[in-house]
Amino acid sequence: MKFKSLFMLGLLLLTLCSISAIYADTYVVGNSSFSLPDGYALSEKGNQTVIFNDEYVLTMYEGPILTPDVAKNNRIKKGYRFLGERDYEFDGAEINQQNYNKDGVNSCVYTFKKNGQTYIITLNLFEDQIIPEYGENPVTQIIDTLETVS
Repeated sequence: MKFKSLFMLGLLLLTLCSISAIYADTYVVGNSSFSLPDGYALSEKGNQTVIFNDEYVLTMYEGPILTPDVAKNNRIKKGYRFLGERDYEFDGAEINQQNYNKDGVNSCVYTFKKNGQTYIITLNLFEDQIIPEYGENPVTQIIDTLETVS
């Protein structure tokens, strides 16, 4: 009898943990909405948004942009050290990712167009932090869930 109760308690705990792991908040910014796991805060000013938690600070911009090459040259002129660049496709969006370092902070700048809107999302983290992989990266979570709202 004791084993059965312990087993049921363990099953209940496992269910509760899996429910909380998939819980997410939906944010509406400008003409777009997206989801992130619980625990992020958001600050909005015009078409520029700052999203942050204990680990990451993200900025998100929706609107007309410079080409990635022009933006790269502007950042380099402002003292950012260029670390690398790559182009790839993710969730139907052609993404240009540029990585920089300045004053002990790494910035990963993702420029892309999705659902007819142009976006720049920047993931900022201390240089001793590793850039999170797909499942843990808040930028890929935003791109995955990004939708246009009317």
